[in-house]
Amino acid sequence: MKRLLYFLIALAVFLSDRLTKWLIEEDLGLYEFKTVIPGFLELTHTRNTGMAFGILSSSASPWVPVVLAIVSTLAFLLILGFALRNPVSRGRLQWGLMLILGGAAGNLHDRLAYGYVTDFIDVFYGSYHWPTFNLADSAITVGIGLFLIEILTREFDPEAGGPLAGS
Repeated sequence: MKRLLYFLIALAVFLSDRLTKWLIEEDLGLYEFKTVIPGFLELTHTRNTGMAFGILSSSASPWVPVVLAIVSTLAFLLILGFALRNPVSRGRLQWGLMLILGGAAGNLHDRLAYGYVTDFIDVFYGSYHWPTFNLADSAITVGIGLFLIEILTREFDPEAGGPLAGS
């Protein structure tokens, strides 16, 4: 039952990501923006055909979307398997994995359905401009943070196969 509750976290991230992307697509034309906090935050409708933070988005190769969809699918399956392999008692790890899983599912949906990922959160300060991102990216980032905290704070037990093996 507890594992189901963790998977509901991933589902909530996925649905929230889909909803926010849909709202942006309905409200803003491509490259249109709305200022939220002047000089710091805008909602800007963009499309990312590359990887995280726009890496490979300028590539003209028709294979980039296909390769990214395959890599994203494999990553999704690996995260799912890793979550199922580890006990639900490792709450921080499960939270992290479910945030990553939900975010990966949101971006994978976009890649498979449209060939690109909708991004819209645009953060900047002065001449510094962070690449536009979305809710799925945020969930993945927080999930990776929780995952790293788990790795760095868990005691190493060689008999149990190390800090990330099942207990």
